Amino acid sequence: MRNNIVREDLDSLIEYLKGTDPMLTQSGNVRAFEKEWSEWLGVKHSVFVNSGSSANLITMAALRELRGGGQVIVPTLTWVSDIASVLQNGFEPVFVDIDERTLGMDVDAVLKKITKKTRAVFLTHILGYNALNDKLLRGLKKAGVPLIEDVCESHGATHKGRKLGTFGLVSNFSFYYAHHMSTVEGGVACTDDPEFYEAMRMLRSHGMV
Repeated sequence: MRNNIVREDLDSLIEYLKGTDPMLTQSGNVRAFEKEWSEWLGVKHSVFVNSGSSANLITMAALRELRGGGQVIVPTLTWVSDIASVLQNGFEPVFVDIDERTLGMDVDAVLKKITKKTRAVFLTHILGYNALNDKLLRGLKKAGVPLIEDVCESHGATHKGRKLGTFGLVSNFSFYYAHHMSTVEGGVACTDDPEFYEAMRMLRSHGMV
C-alpha cells in the first residue's frame, strides 16, 4: 500500500500555507473540490467532511431530521462506522445477509424486510464491487424507500455504465489513506436533493439543523 499524494500536491499545500493568513477550514479550496467532485461523480451537491465516518454520521442525522426515526436496513458485511451512524442517530438497524457473488445485500431479503418503519436501505459497495441490481432499485422505488450508498471503497465503479453513488438519495465516499484516493483524511456526502444538502451542510458546521 502506498500513498497516492504526489510531490505536486505537497508543493501546492506548502505554498498555500506560506500565504498570508491561510484559511484552513471550509476554504475556497474545499468549495472548489466539492464542485469538481460533484461534476466528476454526476451529482448536484457534495459536502466535504473529515472522514467517511463523518459523512455517514451527517447523512443519518439528516435522514432523522427530515424523515423521522424508525428502521434502517443494513448489511452484515460493512464497516463499523456505518452501523454506528445508524445507532447514534436513534435508528434501529435491521440486518440483512449478503450475496456471496457481489458481497452486497441479498436483494430478496432486503425487500422482505421493508416495513412501514423503514426509513432507508443503507447499502455498502465492498472493495470495488457493485452491490446494486435493477431488481433492488425497482423494489425500493415501488416501496418508496430511499437508498443510501456507502461507496467508500468503490470510487469510480459503475452499474450499467453509471457511477456508483448516483443511484441513492445520498452517497458517501472516504478519502482515507487505504482507499482509491487520499486527501490525507477526508470524506464526502453527495446528493441531488437540495433539502438534504442544506441539512448536511448545517450538520457539518454546527452539529444541528
